[in-house]
Amino acid sequence: MQNEWDAVCERLKQGLSKGQYDFYVATLTFVRFDGRCLTLGCRNKFHADWVRVNLSRRIFEAARERFPQLAECRFEIQPQTPATGKEDEDTREDDFPSAQLSFLDIGQPARCVFNPRFTFDQFVVGHSNHFAYATCRALTGQRGFHHQSVYLMSDPGLGKSHLTHAVGNFLVQQAPAVRVRYVTAEQFANEMVSALKRDRIEDFKKTYRDGCDVLLLEKVEFFSGKRKIQDELIYTLDELLDRGRRIICTGKNSPKDIPKLNRELRSRLGGLLVAPIDRPDFDTRKEIIRRKAAYDNVQLPMDVVEFLADRVTSDIRQLESCLVGIMAKSSILGVPITLGLAHEVTQTILEYLPTLDIGHVKTAVCKSFGLSEQDLQSKARSRRISEARQLAMYLCRKYTKESLNVIAQAFGRSHSTVIYAIKKVDQELNRKNSPMKKHVEHVSRRIETRCLDE
Repeated sequence: MQNEWDAVCERLKQGLSKGQYDFYVATLTFVRFDGRCLTLGCRNKFHADWVRVNLSRRIFEAARERFPQLAECRFEIQPQTPATGKEDEDTREDDFPSAQLSFLDIGQPARCVFNPRFTFDQFVVGHSNHFAYATCRALTGQRGFHHQSVYLMSDPGLGKSHLTHAVGNFLVQQAPAVRVRYVTAEQFANEMVSALKRDRIEDFKKTYRDGCDVLLLEKVEFFSGKRKIQDELIYTLDELLDRGRRIICTGKNSPKDIPKLNRELRSRLGGLLVAPIDRPDFDTRKEIIRRKAAYDNVQLPMDVVEFLADRVTSDIRQLESCLVGIMAKSSILGVPITLGLAHEVTQTILEYLPTLDIGHVKTAVCKSFGLSEQDLQSKARSRRISEARQLAMYLCRKYTKESLNVIAQAFGRSHSTVIYAIKKVDQELNRKNSPMKKHVEHVSRRIETRCLDE
């Protein structure tokens, strides 16, 4: 049974930020499954309360994949072991009734797909995302909108999924008759393959063409190289658009920059209204932090807010991970939220130091490859220098907040060359036994630990 719970945790990890998973799911303990009820152990009242309010529905849905007879989930506060001392009176089990989620409470499956935290009200609008936000609001039918399809484009962690789920949440609550279908590209592909194996492909087509008023399709770059699935998606998109259905697709690249898409699919996706989302500015990041803390009824000192906004600049998910970590450590240890605590938690969670610049990345790459910075900026095309140059561009995009144009200028190259380099390294990293992986890991360790011999 423990193995089944471990598999549930892996499933949950896919939809949560690292901070949420590490502090709230990884710390749950499997207690028992009696054939109907799954009982999980929590550390204390705060832990149980937060999981019950924010994750119980998601845990139930993931657990039913491994425990088909599951009817309810129960969250119990586990007494501390004798080695850790007596259980705190504030967290006794009888003071906090076990939270349960019955199968009968779940309702229609379509209503359980969307993250309840991802609503329009909780989305912080700034200059970087105003157009994408307004477009998604208009697509829900609240105001006149002549476009019926949108392509949300941004780097990971900037709000594509939030807006997509916000559309779903709004329609489920305000227009329950509208049939909303949410799926990632990988899920779409898996469903199609499964339908083919079971000779149920016609049912699959009806699900997406006849039984769908709004299609929310995430991470379309997954379709790269999957020719048969691309063909099926083309027919599905054509059918939905011809019927006036609404479509939201998301991706981290422009359709024209996704490799191995056939011309027809690239054309269909390119015909959607493209709504880019850029990295949020300082004021927007501050408001994101305040809004997320307020959602959990936590008031942060302004110096902590400004520290986080200044420290985490490129990824909202990482920003949330740091915030969740700070709130959790404060609550579990019973200490106030201070700038010192924020320093401590972010130092542990962050994958890099945000003061890194292109120069740091260049230095790390050159020391690893035994090259000079002049080599990286030269016209030389030897394999070694080309690989080092492409890796440096890729890591500049990962570790700095500079735009593609600034990175291109730093290497004396064009914007399109940087895009090509990033895609090339991505492709290499997806290959089995790729030597590029070792280079990336080695240089990344240098960058992240600042082990640079100045």
